[in-house]
Amino acid sequence: MKDDSDAICPRCHAVLTASDDRFSTWCAACDWNVDPIGPVGMRKSEARELARQEGLFGRTAANGPDTSPPGAAMYGALALATAVNLTTAALVATGAWLLITGTRPQQVLGAIELLAALMLFPRPGKPPKHTVDRAGAPALHAIVERISTELGTRPPDLIALDTRYGARWAAVGLRRRRVLVLGLPLWETLTTDQRLALLVHELAHAADEGRPRARWVHSALDSLAGWESLLRPDPERPGQALGVRHSFADGRQSSNIAHVGEMIARPLLGLLAQGAHLLHAQLRRLSSHIVDQTYRADRTAARITTAASTESLLQALLLQEPAVFALERLSRRVDGDLWEMLRAYLASVPEAERARRLRLSQLRGDASGSGHPPTCLRIRYVRTLPRTEPTVTVTEAEARTVDLELAPTRSSIARECRQRP
Repeated sequence: MKDDSDAICPRCHAVLTASDDRFSTWCAACDWNVDPIGPVGMRKSEARELARQEGLFGRTAANGPDTSPPGAAMYGALALATAVNLTTAALVATGAWLLITGTRPQQVLGAIELLAALMLFPRPGKPPKHTVDRAGAPALHAIVERISTELGTRPPDLIALDTRYGARWAAVGLRRRRVLVLGLPLWETLTTDQRLALLVHELAHAADEGRPRARWVHSALDSLAGWESLLRPDPERPGQALGVRHSFADGRQSSNIAHVGEMIARPLLGLLAQGAHLLHAQLRRLSSHIVDQTYRADRTAARITTAASTESLLQALLLQEPAVFALERLSRRVDGDLWEMLRAYLASVPEAERARRLRLSQLRGDASGSGHPPTCLRIRYVRTLPRTEPTVTVTEAEARTVDLELAPTRSSIARECRQRP
């Protein structure tokens, strides 16, 4: 007998069991209302990217993430990266040669080339606000160092925390120190095993990016990003060259010449910047064909922790959108521990909503455009991995010590979240 709270799907007439009022009711049989605010269809570029990711998943599931990549993609990426890097090197070489041996005009040209080459190098980022060094968080750093030893890679120079629901790497300062940045909203809502899987995954990424081929491609990507930034016309100065007649009337011929020059240069620079942008996008696509570091990092996380811990971490990543909305809403409350409330909220998310998020990832490819596989495909891949015993573990005492070490930081970030307008 049907419950009073049951409803009928307006599309396929299947029975819909009433879910939590905080989340959308949807039909698992025909996907009605699975994406209540999204577009009806996908753009062609998104559909192609999702199809490419599904093809990559099929190849990875069949042969593993270490399988030999398609020859055309591998050679194309390396050839394009080599051309970009040699162009940058030629700019430095010719600039230095003109500056040393050239005439005065040639020296000026050489100085401009060297200045342009200097601007292509990645800008030294600023250290994140909330960093924890080895003296302030010895237990956390000890866990990270154990994982790094297992991976055979160098541990990060710093560990930082921010307000994002995720984790990332950053290079800061002139010495390009490597910083592992953990998003506190994600970290605080994970279990100890999930936190360990997150650390392993991120450190495995760092180990992969240290390979010579990856560094060569990343260097070209940085150069192309620098070219685009250097050539892109200033968007805050549109139409400044439109007052030509007014400038003549005021007798400012030199200013008018500058405006005319700008009118000619801006479209040309915009074209060159767009070319650099397209080359950057093409190199990213080719490099993602060469090797998918995400699947390899997931496999490493499953091997060093467990496949179950890695899968539960990926399931938690599916809740990014409700977690961000909940954090924004809970930050307006002045009472209670913000992180405890966020944990309680995510723990109360019903299975129907978790299933909807997974289905949405399957239909839309939640990571399309980011260069990473959709989370649903990562979950499917991890489910194919063997169940093994972990090689690195964290005791309950260590987990409590880490929480105590991060207590001042979690209080500071909670205050920042509550002070946002």
